Amino acid sequence: MKTHCQAILSILVCVFALIAPASGAHAQQGRPFRLPVALPPGPSTWMLGQVYGNTVGAFLRGRDWYNAGQRLHFGIDLSMPCGTPLVAIGNGQVMFVDDLGFGSGPHNLLIRHDAEGYISLYGHLRERPPVTPGQLVAAGDVVAYSGDPDVTCDSRPHLHLEIRSLDYQTTYNPITLIEANWDMLASIGPFSYPLFMQDLDNAGRWMTLDDQPTVTFGGQPLNDYAAPFPDLRNGAPSAAPPLPRTLPPLDAAEQWTAAPLTFPGCCASFWWDVQQADRLSTIDGAANQRAGVFQWDTATLTLSTLTGSAPPPILSADGTHELRLEGDAMRIRRAADGAEWQVNTGGQWAMLSADNTRLLWTVTPPSASLQDDPVTQVWASAADGSSAAVILEAANASAQWLDGTRVLVASRSVITTTLSVVDTALGTVTPLGSWNWLRSLSVAPGGGRVLFNLAFQGTPEASGLFALETQAGAVPVRLPWFGAWRWRDADTLFYLPFQPETPYHSLRAYDLRSGEDVALLSADVMPFTVSGGRWSASPDGDTIAFWNARDATIWVLKPSA
Repeated sequence: MKTHCQAILSILVCVFALIAPASGAHAQQGRPFRLPVALPPGPSTWMLGQVYGNTVGAFLRGRDWYNAGQRLHFGIDLSMPCGTPLVAIGNGQVMFVDDLGFGSGPHNLLIRHDAEGYISLYGHLRERPPVTPGQLVAAGDVVAYSGDPDVTCDSRPHLHLEIRSLDYQTTYNPITLIEANWDMLASIGPFSYPLFMQDLDNAGRWMTLDDQPTVTFGGQPLNDYAAPFPDLRNGAPSAAPPLPRTLPPLDAAEQWTAAPLTFPGCCASFWWDVQQADRLSTIDGAANQRAGVFQWDTATLTLSTLTGSAPPPILSADGTHELRLEGDAMRIRRAADGAEWQVNTGGQWAMLSADNTRLLWTVTPPSASLQDDPVTQVWASAADGSSAAVILEAANASAQWLDGTRVLVASRSVITTTLSVVDTALGTVTPLGSWNWLRSLSVAPGGGRVLFNLAFQGTPEASGLFALETQAGAVPVRLPWFGAWRWRDADTLFYLPFQPETPYHSLRAYDLRSGEDVALLSADVMPFTVSGGRWSASPDGDTIAFWNARDATIWVLKPSA
């Protein structure tokens, strides 16, 4: 049996090596256009929202919002406060002002760039642009002001930018045409799910920032996937509670190194094995066949085994239970003895607590529009479904376990997010506070604190990254840096500083207790760029896995032996 499996793995490695692209996702140089915003990016000015193409949002909303554009997101969204000045991305001539036949209301603008052979469309503008048809504009000229498609400035304020053909019938990926550090911008993700929707029957296609298809208006849907990953069509389970861990301090003098782990082109989706800290699972496969789940040994940098077909099962925090949604019920299977049982959750996904003794799910009625604030019921029960009860009702809420008994509830009304902690053992509710434009909420191992970004607060000092303990009376503490982060343990973060002016990432560690900030790997020592915000820290805090923008291959960062 072992020999047979090894033979299969060898064949698959050869096949994938042959079909893998010779060059990866690293963006091309010499793009003809500039960014449509003169202000530098950051939490107080503007940030990347939804990228172009095969996005998760386009998959979920394709029939409602993007049906005319082959159900892909046929532009790029930059999140920013209403009234942000917008500039011409290149020299050109104004063609149309407020012609809503092109969509993207309440106001829009189209500029023709003959030298480059494209049309730029600025959508969701706050007011009629201060230019007129026929007017010539130069790159960098202010041509409009950003707005909100819902005409509120308190819903979804952003610029929707398209780059179309001169006949207006096709759109192209702005990322391949606008000069910017897109992988750095994408490292600060606004959502809790990946940028792109993976097709498990074509796992490597359209998964990077610049590997996205041209859209033809009126064409057939391009993302009508039978097996999407992650499959969010019927909702999704809340995040598994991060298990507590406190690790030895990092040695500031220790040298970190980078090395490729997988074959070229592999793999857009990957995660760590919580029971084996040196095992990384990935999803990969050839076109027109169901992808497999592969396990890699990060200690020896070798392929370990093919564990099965994708998608992988949903697991409890400690990996000891599998959870599946079947009709109106969750089926839970305990790996130790194979015991299985069902819990009726009304067709909602549920997640076990950190100690696997309790179950959590939410029930939200359908919303008529994005402006509605439907009341969500947060339910909890024993793991076997007994003693099920509503533990909190809140507007437009999500919930996740902090530990074995406590639940973090985030309730959103328009731009305001309210955080509360429900103790299912004591029956208490502890308010933590309310904030505008809160995003990227993340729970520390053990649930003792959370991190989140606050954007567009009015002053640079009020915007940024904040840490908050999950106890009554806690006050958010603004961190002295801004960037993408992953938890190393309950008190320490790995982070990638947000430096849009530099072409490469650097890796640092920050201690939330002492404020110690340690440089682990700089671009001067080992240049690397994380593609599309895809990176993860191992459970033992000794290894970072990331998708390398240079070659679309998973690499690992770790201390040298």
